[in-house]
Amino acid sequence: MTPSLPRLLPALLCTLLAACSLAPPVQQNTTTYYDLPAVATESGGALRSLDVVPSSWLAGTAMYYRLAYADGNQREHYATSRWSAQPAELLTIRLQRSLMSGTDGVGAGCRLRFDLDDFTQVFDSAQSSRMVLEGRATLYGAQQVVLARRSISLSQAAGAGASGGVVASGPLAADLVRELRGWVAQECRKPA
Repeated sequence: MTPSLPRLLPALLCTLLAACSLAPPVQQNTTTYYDLPAVATESGGALRSLDVVPSSWLAGTAMYYRLAYADGNQREHYATSRWSAQPAELLTIRLQRSLMSGTDGVGAGCRLRFDLDDFTQVFDSAQSSRMVLEGRATLYGAQQVVLARRSISLSQAAGAGASGGVVASGPLAADLVRELRGWVAQECRKPA
């Protein structure tokens, strides 16, 4: 005896619905890309050249964070938030606008290299974070003579999540500009 279509219809519908639930979910591009926020800084420096060189782990566009209250040695990255370019590129643009915009003055004829060692949002607790920027600056004079070296470690209070780190990164970059401007002006005036 063959089953009738009306009795098979519920079984067929259940089979179709089960098959649909096994299909892979449709992925949507929900990644958000961020630039460094613009913060007014003084311009007018005249470095001959400027390079920002990232540590290898900062050579991508990932936005990193650490949960210092859990395991400060473990570095994570936000799944759906990214920088629009490598942090070193974003900082290079900011530093060039502020330290290379004139033809003479602060740092005339000097070359600056900044090795970017860290650019991370650090959570000291689940509710409190800060954006951290660390690196090493080397100032060169004529004939590539090293005029001075220094380490820089800066931090800026940040809110929760990736957007909090982004907001804090603007003033942090402005702090870096101020630190380097004064140092370059002082060291480039010294005889080589």
